[in-house]
Amino acid sequence: MINYRKAIVSDVAVLAKIRSIFIAEATGCSESEREKLETANKAYFEVALADDSFVAWLALDGEKIIATSGLSFSVVPPTGDCISGRVAYIMNMFTYPEYRKQGIGTELFKRIADEAKSRGYNKITLSATDMGRPLYEKYGFKDVTDNMVFYAE
Repeated sequence: MINYRKAIVSDVAVLAKIRSIFIAEATGCSESEREKLETANKAYFEVALADDSFVAWLALDGEKIIATSGLSFSVVPPTGDCISGRVAYIMNMFTYPEYRKQGIGTELFKRIADEAKSRGYNKITLSATDMGRPLYEKYGFKDVTDNMVFYAE
């Protein structure tokens, strides 16, 4: 039986490890890059879980964490499509391969979407992998192509 619970600060190391595995799977980064990501994410989760600017739901098979979700919260200047300026960003949706296609990701998604709504965040954004895209489209997410990114060096 799969159980679900919110992540707590003592989950930081496993959250960071799973996120680095997810990023490596999605991007094909090297082992050394994955290790750097794990360290950086551990530092992020330590702060963000403690100050409640990030929340994660976990799926467990017994004591083993088998899937994660994540939601970060921010406030930006209000816009026409988000008058409150409150924007939640979904990240960290990952299920270990042997547990995929069993509805676990869907359950985690529902829990973080409910969390965003209960906190008054009506605009929710994410970056989808090809594998996750069907789930998000099922819940009404639309592809937006007018975004741009700049990386300062």
